[in-house]
Amino acid sequence: MLVLVYVDDMAIVGLDGIYLVSLKSFLSKDFEITDLGELKHILGVLVSRDHPRYLIYLNQAVYIQRIVTHFSMKGSFLVSTPLAIKHSLSLSQSPKTKAKKRAYQDYTSYIPYLSLVGLLLFAIQTRPDIQFAVGLVAQFGSNLGIAHHKATKHILCYLKGTTNYNLVLGR
Repeated sequence: MLVLVYVDDMAIVGLDGIYLVSLKSFLSKDFEITDLGELKHILGVLVSRDHPRYLIYLNQAVYIQRIVTHFSMKGSFLVSTPLAIKHSLSLSQSPKTKAKKRAYQDYTSYIPYLSLVGLLLFAIQTRPDIQFAVGLVAQFGSNLGIAHHKATKHILCYLKGTTNYNLVLGR
């Protein structure tokens, strides 16, 4: 049996219905609980099942579309990889002069970098294909440059084109 708890949300998963019923009965003695039936959605993740094949699909398409809309990137181009090919990021790409810092601020005025990185970090729970890229851009939060910002927007363009991807769990 697996029990997932986050603040006031809970999901219980198990093979034996008798144990599930007894756990719910036990919890209901001390807590007010509502049984919503088979799990369909939790914490922004859409959950669907293929019972005959014993598969579970996790998807964050709605969450990703919300991020794309929030950062006004609905009309952006689609890309096929989370990072540009042969792309490297380093601290040497961080602005060092006042003029370069001003150029960075002008370039990034409409997309706050750390906010976007935080939202992308939440998306990696169902998207292992972006884990490396998001981890890489997250390293430059204290002194980032235009190249770092472009890489973060590139990840968002990739997600926009792959919202239908699922994390598949099962046999």
